[in-house]
Amino acid sequence: MLETRGSMTKKYNAGNDDTETIIRLMERFISETYGSSLSIDPYSVETIDKLHSYVDAFYSELLDNYLVVRKYSHIFFVSAELSDGNATFTGPDRSTAQKMLDEVKSIEIKNGEIGMLEAVSGEISGIHEIIISMTPVMEILRELMDHGKIILVSTTADDKKRLKYFNEISELDIFKYEYRYDACIIEQGSEFNSIASGNIENLFSYIIQKKTDYIAGISSVKPYLRTAYSYYSICLLYGSLMEIKMETLRSEYGRLYGKKPDNLKFKNYVESLCNVNIFQYKDDKIKGIEKILKKFGKN
Repeated sequence: MLETRGSMTKKYNAGNDDTETIIRLMERFISETYGSSLSIDPYSVETIDKLHSYVDAFYSELLDNYLVVRKYSHIFFVSAELSDGNATFTGPDRSTAQKMLDEVKSIEIKNGEIGMLEAVSGEISGIHEIIISMTPVMEILRELMDHGKIILVSTTADDKKRLKYFNEISELDIFKYEYRYDACIIEQGSEFNSIASGNIENLFSYIIQKKTDYIAGISSVKPYLRTAYSYYSICLLYGSLMEIKMETLRSEYGRLYGKKPDNLKFKNYVESLCNVNIFQYKDDKIKGIEKILKKFGKN
């Protein structure tokens, strides 16, 4: 809801009070106050004491000759009050409106990253750098595969680190565990063997798929996930796979996250994603995988 503090009002001569006129003036108020990229959502217009409407933002951009239109829905709302042939419109001030738009964008990106990770959980689990960063988890999984049980003692530095990771994934049904004194006894859960099928990578992929919120926040995962999301999010807007230059994608990454990654590091992210079939790279252009785009679109 809008607070009185941080809001602004503007009055227009309405001439009459029919809804069509008020909506037209509301569009004018939004354009003059916040810019031409914002407009009302016509389906949200309703009268509750006053006339209200939510405001959406639209931005169009050419990316390597592909026209991409971005939409951010229900950023904030504006209200109209009629009196003596005048319409007074109230909305957030520009600074507040920008903060609300940034928040909508941030939520969309976060939710999009989760959907992206769900779509590529099987592939991204094969990236060597991510596997190395999750060594404590891999050590637990490997010991369970080899011996069916592992005991972690919280008083030792290495086990304490393993327990920190395990506590984030312990509720998964591939594990069965109990605490005794300063030790945690972990055994294979009911679904361990069926998920593993003799392959530790299957277990790791399962953890990524089931714990996307946690995995998406791990620093070593972020650059690969963000690179994938930067590409597939614009493909989803465009409606199909795109073939774009690496620098175009690096710029899109920078637009989404506020800073372009180092050029050499970004090339490494792209190459790693190509190695696990999340991307294809040919003729100096990046292209995605159709089945991944379809999965991502369903999330």
